[in-house]
Amino acid sequence: MMKQISLLCVSAALLFVVQGHAANSTLNLRSDSKTITNKARSIEKEYSRDMRNSANNEHQGALIIDEGHGSVPEDDMPAVEEVSEIQSIPGEGNSYYSAPMASSFQYDTNLKMREDRRAGAGMMVGGASGLVGAMLELNFEDQDGVIAAFGTGPGYNTIQLGWKHSFEGYYLTPYTTASYSRWYNSRGRTTDYSESSILDRVLTDAEKKEGQFGTDFVNGSLGLQYNQLSGDFAGFSVFGELTAMYEVKRTMLLPTGSIGALYYF
Repeated sequence: MMKQISLLCVSAALLFVVQGHAANSTLNLRSDSKTITNKARSIEKEYSRDMRNSANNEHQGALIIDEGHGSVPEDDMPAVEEVSEIQSIPGEGNSYYSAPMASSFQYDTNLKMREDRRAGAGMMVGGASGLVGAMLELNFEDQDGVIAAFGTGPGYNTIQLGWKHSFEGYYLTPYTTASYSRWYNSRGRTTDYSESSILDRVLTDAEKKEGQFGTDFVNGSLGLQYNQLSGDFAGFSVFGELTAMYEVKRTMLLPTGSIGALYYF
Protein backbone atom coordinates (compact mmCIF):
# COMPACT_ATOMS: atom_id res chain seq x y z
CA MET A 1 0.00 0.00 0.00
CA MET A 2 2.80 2.37 0.85
CA LYS A 3 4.50 1.50 -2.38
CA GLN A 4 1.43 2.46 -4.38
CA ILE A 5 1.13 5.73 -2.52
CA SER A 6 4.77 6.49 -3.26
CA LEU A 7 4.28 5.81 -6.96
CA LEU A 8 1.27 8.12 -7.05
CA CYS A 9 3.26 10.92 -5.41
CA VAL A 10 6.14 10.51 -7.84
CA SER A 11 3.72 10.50 -10.78
CA ALA A 12 2.02 13.64 -9.53
CA ALA A 13 5.37 15.37 -9.08
CA LEU A 14 6.49 14.43 -12.60
CA LEU A 15 3.19 15.66 -14.04
CA PHE A 16 3.57 18.96 -12.24
CA VAL A 17 7.11 19.41 -13.53
CA VAL A 18 6.06 18.59 -17.10
CA GLN A 19 3.16 21.04 -16.99
CA GLY A 20 5.44 23.76 -15.64
CA HIS A 21 7.95 23.26 -18.44
CA ALA A 22 5.16 23.26 -21.00
CA ALA A 23 3.78 26.53 -19.67
CA ASN A 24 7.21 28.14 -19.72
CA SER A 25 7.83 26.94 -23.28
CA THR A 26 4.50 28.34 -24.45
CA LEU A 27 5.24 31.66 -22.78
CA ASN A 28 8.70 31.86 -24.37
CA LEU A 29 7.32 31.01 -27.79
CA ARG A 30 4.71 33.74 -27.48
CA SER A 31 7.37 36.25 -26.45
CA ASP A 32 9.69 35.28 -29.32
CA SER A 33 6.81 35.52 -31.83
CA LYS A 34 5.90 39.02 -30.64
CA THR A 35 9.54 40.19 -30.85
CA ILE A 36 9.93 38.83 -34.37
CA THR A 37 6.71 40.52 -35.47
CA ASN A 38 7.84 43.90 -34.09
CA LYS A 39 11.24 43.55 -35.76
CA ALA A 40 9.62 42.70 -39.10
CA ARG A 41 7.33 45.71 -38.92
CA SER A 42 10.23 48.00 -38.03
CA ILE A 43 12.30 46.71 -40.96
CA GLU A 44 9.32 47.11 -43.30
CA LYS A 45 8.74 50.72 -42.21
CA GLU A 46 12.42 51.60 -42.61
CA TYR A 47 12.56 49.98 -46.05
CA SER A 48 9.41 51.85 -47.18
CA ARG A 49 10.83 55.17 -45.95
CA ASP A 50 14.11 54.56 -47.79
CA MET A 51 12.26 53.73 -51.01
CA ARG A 52 10.17 56.93 -50.80
CA ASN A 53 13.25 59.08 -50.20
CA SER A 54 15.04 57.43 -53.10
CA ALA A 55 12.09 58.07 -55.44
CA ASN A 56 11.83 61.72 -54.40
CA ASN A 57 15.53 62.33 -54.95
CA GLU A 58 15.40 60.71 -58.39
CA HIS A 59 12.41 62.66 -59.74
CA GLN A 60 12.78 65.99 -58.02
CA GLY A 61 16.54 66.24 -57.73
CA ALA A 62 16.12 68.31 -54.59
CA LEU A 63 17.27 68.03 -50.99
CA ILE A 64 14.27 67.71 -48.63
CA ILE A 65 14.79 69.23 -45.19
CA ASP A 66 12.28 68.70 -42.43
CA GLU A 67 11.56 72.17 -41.07
CA GLY A 68 10.59 70.68 -37.74
CA HIS A 69 14.15 69.55 -37.07
CA GLY A 70 15.85 72.94 -37.49
CA SER A 71 18.11 74.29 -40.20
CA VAL A 72 21.11 72.56 -41.69
CA PRO A 73 24.48 74.19 -40.85
CA GLU A 74 26.16 75.93 -43.77
CA ASP A 75 29.19 73.65 -43.46
CA ASP A 76 26.93 70.62 -44.05
CA MET A 77 25.20 72.10 -47.10
CA PRO A 78 26.26 70.60 -50.46
CA ALA A 79 28.57 72.79 -52.52
CA VAL A 80 27.05 74.41 -55.61
CA GLU A 81 29.33 75.34 -58.47
CA GLU A 82 28.78 78.85 -59.83
CA VAL A 83 28.67 79.36 -63.58
CA SER A 84 30.53 82.57 -64.39
CA GLU A 85 29.54 82.77 -68.02
CA ILE A 86 27.83 80.85 -70.77
CA GLN A 87 30.43 78.89 -72.68
CA SER A 88 28.33 77.99 -75.68
CA ILE A 89 24.90 78.41 -77.18
CA PRO A 90 23.11 75.18 -78.11
CA GLY A 91 21.93 76.57 -81.43
CA GLU A 92 19.22 78.39 -83.21
CA GLY A 93 16.74 75.65 -82.30
CA ASN A 94 16.79 76.94 -78.74
CA SER A 95 13.86 79.29 -78.26
CA TYR A 96 16.05 81.62 -76.21
CA TYR A 97 18.71 81.88 -78.92
CA SER A 98 18.80 85.07 -80.93
CA ALA A 99 21.14 85.62 -83.85
CA PRO A 100 23.14 88.86 -84.03
CA MET A 101 21.11 91.65 -85.52
CA ALA A 102 22.17 92.75 -88.92
CA SER A 103 22.77 96.39 -89.51
CA SER A 104 19.56 98.24 -90.45
CA PHE A 105 21.59 100.42 -92.82
CA GLN A 106 22.02 98.06 -95.74
CA TYR A 107 20.93 98.92 -99.28
CA ASP A 108 21.19 96.75 -102.37
CA THR A 109 21.53 99.66 -104.80
CA ASN A 110 21.85 103.43 -104.81
CA LEU A 111 18.19 103.72 -105.82
CA LYS A 112 17.11 101.80 -102.72
CA MET A 113 19.04 104.29 -100.62
CA ARG A 114 17.53 107.27 -102.46
CA GLU A 115 14.07 105.81 -102.03
CA ASP A 116 14.58 105.43 -98.29
CA ARG A 117 16.51 108.67 -97.78
CA ARG A 118 14.67 111.45 -99.55
CA ALA A 119 16.85 114.43 -98.66
CA GLY A 120 20.54 115.19 -98.95
CA ALA A 121 22.68 118.11 -97.80
CA GLY A 122 26.30 118.94 -98.50
CA MET A 123 28.87 121.24 -100.08
CA MET A 124 30.54 121.60 -103.45
CA VAL A 125 33.63 123.36 -104.75
CA GLY A 126 33.67 124.87 -108.24
CA GLY A 127 31.13 124.43 -111.00
CA ALA A 128 27.92 126.31 -111.62
CA SER A 129 27.66 127.45 -107.97
CA GLY A 130 30.88 129.46 -107.95
CA LEU A 131 33.98 128.97 -105.88
CA VAL A 132 32.21 127.19 -103.01
CA GLY A 133 28.57 126.50 -102.26
CA ALA A 134 26.10 124.73 -99.99
CA MET A 135 23.61 122.46 -101.70
CA LEU A 136 20.41 120.56 -101.01
CA GLU A 137 18.88 117.62 -102.87
CA LEU A 138 15.28 116.39 -102.59
CA ASN A 139 14.47 112.99 -104.12
CA PHE A 140 10.88 112.90 -105.31
CA GLU A 141 11.54 109.51 -106.92
CA ASP A 142 14.32 106.97 -106.59
CA GLN A 143 15.96 108.21 -109.80
CA ASP A 144 14.86 111.85 -110.01
CA GLY A 145 15.12 114.82 -107.68
CA VAL A 146 15.63 118.56 -107.53
CA ILE A 147 18.78 120.37 -106.44
CA ALA A 148 19.32 123.83 -105.00
CA ALA A 149 22.66 125.48 -104.25
CA PHE A 150 23.80 128.79 -102.84
CA GLY A 151 27.40 129.79 -103.46
CA THR A 152 29.89 132.59 -103.33
CA GLY A 153 33.22 133.66 -104.75
CA PRO A 154 35.49 136.70 -104.95
CA GLY A 155 33.20 139.65 -105.65
CA TYR A 156 30.00 137.71 -106.40
CA ASN A 157 27.25 135.40 -105.10
CA THR A 158 25.38 132.60 -106.89
CA ILE A 159 22.11 130.73 -106.79
CA GLN A 160 21.38 127.51 -108.66
CA LEU A 161 18.21 125.47 -109.19
CA GLY A 162 18.04 122.25 -111.19
CA TRP A 163 16.99 118.68 -111.79
CA LYS A 164 19.09 115.53 -111.24
CA HIS A 165 18.68 112.07 -112.72
CA SER A 166 20.58 109.15 -111.17
CA PHE A 167 21.23 105.82 -112.87
CA GLU A 168 20.94 102.57 -110.99
CA GLY A 169 24.14 101.08 -109.66
CA TYR A 170 25.94 100.03 -106.53
CA TYR A 171 28.79 102.06 -105.05
CA LEU A 172 29.77 104.03 -108.17
CA THR A 173 26.86 105.42 -110.17
CA PRO A 174 26.62 107.98 -113.00
CA TYR A 175 24.16 110.86 -113.01
CA THR A 176 23.18 113.90 -115.08
CA THR A 177 21.90 117.34 -114.10
CA ALA A 178 20.23 120.22 -115.89
CA SER A 179 20.11 123.53 -114.03
CA TYR A 180 19.83 127.29 -114.11
CA SER A 181 22.27 129.49 -112.19
CA ARG A 182 22.67 133.23 -111.68
CA TRP A 183 25.92 134.95 -110.74
CA TYR A 184 25.56 138.50 -109.44
CA ASN A 185 27.09 141.34 -107.45
CA SER A 186 24.98 144.07 -105.89
CA ARG A 187 27.54 145.41 -103.41
CA GLY A 188 29.07 148.08 -105.65
CA ARG A 189 32.32 148.67 -107.48
CA THR A 190 34.89 145.91 -107.12
CA THR A 191 37.62 144.25 -109.11
CA ASP A 192 37.52 140.91 -107.29
CA TYR A 193 35.60 139.41 -110.21
CA SER A 194 38.89 139.21 -112.09
CA GLU A 195 39.84 136.27 -109.88
CA SER A 196 37.03 134.26 -111.53
CA SER A 197 37.96 133.08 -115.01
CA ILE A 198 34.28 132.64 -115.88
CA LEU A 199 33.23 136.18 -114.93
CA ASP A 200 36.32 137.69 -116.47
CA ARG A 201 35.29 136.14 -119.78
CA VAL A 202 31.54 136.90 -119.75
CA LEU A 203 31.33 140.41 -118.22
CA THR A 204 31.37 143.41 -120.51
CA ASP A 205 33.74 146.31 -119.98
CA ALA A 206 30.84 148.45 -118.73
CA GLU A 207 29.88 145.83 -116.14
CA LYS A 208 33.48 145.49 -115.02
CA LYS A 209 33.78 149.27 -114.68
CA GLU A 210 30.50 149.68 -112.84
CA GLY A 211 31.12 146.68 -110.55
CA GLN A 212 27.48 145.68 -110.32
CA PHE A 213 26.28 142.89 -112.59
CA GLY A 214 24.05 139.87 -112.99
CA THR A 215 24.56 137.10 -115.51
CA ASP A 216 22.53 133.97 -116.19
CA PHE A 217 23.64 130.45 -117.14
CA VAL A 218 21.95 127.30 -118.36
CA ASN A 219 24.01 124.29 -117.30
CA GLY A 220 24.31 120.65 -118.17
CA SER A 221 26.46 118.22 -116.15
CA LEU A 222 27.63 114.63 -116.29
CA GLY A 223 28.93 113.22 -113.02
CA LEU A 224 30.07 110.13 -111.16
CA GLN A 225 28.94 109.57 -107.58
CA TYR A 226 30.24 107.24 -104.87
CA ASN A 227 27.52 106.00 -102.47
CA GLN A 228 28.08 104.39 -99.08
CA LEU A 229 25.28 101.82 -98.88
CA SER A 230 25.98 99.99 -95.61
CA GLY A 231 27.35 100.45 -92.11
CA ASP A 232 27.37 103.45 -89.84
CA PHE A 233 28.24 105.81 -92.71
CA ALA A 234 25.42 104.66 -94.98
CA GLY A 235 24.01 107.67 -96.83
CA PHE A 236 27.35 109.42 -97.22
CA SER A 237 28.28 110.30 -100.80
CA VAL A 238 31.02 112.09 -102.74
CA PHE A 239 30.86 113.16 -106.37
CA GLY A 240 32.71 114.79 -109.21
CA GLU A 241 31.18 116.27 -112.35
CA LEU A 242 31.97 118.06 -115.58
CA THR A 243 29.70 120.99 -116.45
CA ALA A 244 29.00 122.99 -119.58
CA MET A 245 27.77 126.50 -118.69
CA TYR A 246 25.93 128.39 -121.42
CA GLU A 247 25.73 132.18 -120.85
CA VAL A 248 22.30 133.22 -122.11
CA LYS A 249 22.88 136.90 -123.02
CA ARG A 250 26.20 136.50 -124.74
CA THR A 251 25.71 132.97 -126.14
CA MET A 252 28.97 131.75 -124.66
CA LEU A 253 29.70 128.13 -123.75
CA LEU A 254 32.12 127.68 -120.84
CA PRO A 255 33.43 124.35 -119.52
CA THR A 256 34.01 123.86 -115.80
CA GLY A 257 33.95 121.18 -113.15
CA SER A 258 33.23 120.58 -109.49
CA ILE A 259 33.64 118.14 -106.62
CA GLY A 260 31.53 117.79 -103.51
CA ALA A 261 30.03 115.66 -100.78
CA LEU A 262 26.47 114.89 -99.71
CA TYR A 263 24.81 113.11 -96.83
CA TYR A 264 21.35 111.61 -97.43
CA PHE A 265 18.95 111.30 -94.53
